[in-house]
Amino acid sequence: MTQCAKYAHLGNEGNPDFDWSLYEDGWNGTGLKPNNRVKTKNGDVVYCHESYAQSLYKRYNKVAVTNTKDVKKGDVVPINDISILDDNTLVAVVGNGATNVIVDLNKEARFFSRFSADQTPLKKESFVQQVKENPNFKEQLLSIGLCAKITTDTEKGSLWDGYVEKLTQEFKEQIDTPNRAYWAEIISTNRGGFVVEVAGTIQAFMPGSMAAINRITDYESYIGKTLEVMIEAWTPNNGFVVSRKKYLNRMRDEMLGPMITEFHNNPNKVYSGTVTGATQFGVFVELNEYITGMLHKTLVSDETRDAMRQKTITPGTQIDVYVHKIEGGRVILSDVPTELRDAVIEKRTQEDNAEKSEHLAKKAALAAENKKNQASEKNA
Repeated sequence: MTQCAKYAHLGNEGNPDFDWSLYEDGWNGTGLKPNNRVKTKNGDVVYCHESYAQSLYKRYNKVAVTNTKDVKKGDVVPINDISILDDNTLVAVVGNGATNVIVDLNKEARFFSRFSADQTPLKKESFVQQVKENPNFKEQLLSIGLCAKITTDTEKGSLWDGYVEKLTQEFKEQIDTPNRAYWAEIISTNRGGFVVEVAGTIQAFMPGSMAAINRITDYESYIGKTLEVMIEAWTPNNGFVVSRKKYLNRMRDEMLGPMITEFHNNPNKVYSGTVTGATQFGVFVELNEYITGMLHKTLVSDETRDAMRQKTITPGTQIDVYVHKIEGGRVILSDVPTELRDAVIEKRTQEDNAEKSEHLAKKAALAAENKKNQASEKNA
């Protein structure tokens, strides 16, 4: 006997505010009356006639229940709740209660190591204790979007494999919408780059050209370092490619603001930098991990200009500089104080013009000599 049928004989005496007539056809099994006033979708039919029928339908319509018949080996299913069955077994509720998945805790050591208690990485025993005795730990664990990957059948799953699959999907999404950085430990060098382990979970490749803003000369010195990276690309055959340079460029944009303010307030502030490379226009100077500026040849002292010509300024050289200007994300440097800079710029400009004139004169003389030689060969 249903709960409604149990009290049907009471009629309005049992509950004078309840309209039993709407349900009378249901007592003998011939069917209930649909509530056509409730707006539904996907062909749903509502038989509740209470005032809250519409809101109740909307609430239940949002609950996604996993169809356990469709779950198969390799699927990743979200976990709604967990409990400890015994010291070696965890029960995970999936599909909003549609079914349970059994997890063998003896195979989850890597998953436990992702979490800590009192700054100590968890092991199986301490993980079990936290789940049993610490409601906050359990709540935090579920809040990260815990998943299980189905292993041998629909009743067994792996927390670690589910964690890896979820993180893999997150990494792929970061390629198109980059807004997160991850810690990556550099494991080894490989093919002009580095093998790294991202978030302590997934191995990836970081090309040397993406490992820093400047050119790296000593790859071996990077092994063992832990650096922030962003996801660059993914292919089925080669996996993920990550970039430290992308992260540094993001951070540089944030750090340029304070530098611009400092430059306006104190244009003669001295920065200690390290030379990282050279071009025909000057040398690159790394001011900190995120910002590298160009020490332009037209803004340098006589001593530095001579060193540039003699190529005695090499990567690793320490040098004190001033900020000359910041525009378009580029930092232009000088090693000359502000009050002397105009005179130096004028001197360098004259030197450059003289060098250009001398170069053009030599080029013209060489062309004339070649023309003369060609004429002599023709007459001969």
